[in-house]
Amino acid sequence: MNDTKAERPRQASPDGQRPRRWDDERRPGEHRRKKGRRRGGSPPDILYHATSVERIEHAFEVGFLEVRGGRPVFLSRHEGQAWHVAHRSTDQPAVLYIDVSRARRAGCFFERNSQGLWQTWSIPLRHVLNLADGFAEQISAGGIPVWWGPEGPELALIRVQRRSGTSWEVAKGKLEPGEFPEGAAVREVREEMGCLDFPLEITSHLGYIRYGFHTPDGMPRLKTLHMYLMETPERTTDFTPSRREGILEVDWFTPAEAARICNHRSLRPLMRSLRDTLTREWAERS
Repeated sequence: MNDTKAERPRQASPDGQRPRRWDDERRPGEHRRKKGRRRGGSPPDILYHATSVERIEHAFEVGFLEVRGGRPVFLSRHEGQAWHVAHRSTDQPAVLYIDVSRARRAGCFFERNSQGLWQTWSIPLRHVLNLADGFAEQISAGGIPVWWGPEGPELALIRVQRRSGTSWEVAKGKLEPGEFPEGAAVREVREEMGCLDFPLEITSHLGYIRYGFHTPDGMPRLKTLHMYLMETPERTTDFTPSRREGILEVDWFTPAEAARICNHRSLRPLMRSLRDTLTREWAERS
């Protein structure tokens, strides 16, 4: 996977204008688009590309993912949709997991087209998770305890020490062998918050989040995180956070506060949606 300049030729732009250089080593934000060009918002952390074994072999030869004939590389938000397209298009289907978050930080540009798909012109293979050596998927589960108090709902979050500093996050962790996501979520909340008798009842599955990351020894992973809302009848403060997991403290926040301070990029949409849902539910209860 050699990303030399010779492997990133100039390519024609989609609107027929002068060719532009798609150099993933640009600093983020260095590439500028024409004024008025459709933005389409920010793409999710993971996108899926429908392809074939033959095209993957070509990608290894040139060092990056592209579509022959100068066409865009189309990307879907949904893995199932990508598999449907791949099976319809070839007898050797494959779906690639694109680490969009990392690719964007490296300067790659993604835009949404009129069909609702995302597209770009080439992707260096180091941003394709499941083509990297040592790739594996990781299934995790987490939960957000909610207490319905006299002034409204409050959510329990953990403050975690990271290499880049501290951040407020949701309690979560990997599934143990033979464990279901629901059970893992309750166990992880209790263990990380340090309250093994914390009374919790799962009331809803908030969905799942996917994002790419690398282990401390550099191995690529695709994490699928199942998130649950858990009601508790008491606003306990008897926490002994798991210091060995880097957890410094546990505290309660209003939904608006939680959505503001829980700033992990992949969790922001979920936290905002939860804020709005709980706000509506409190208004109905009041």
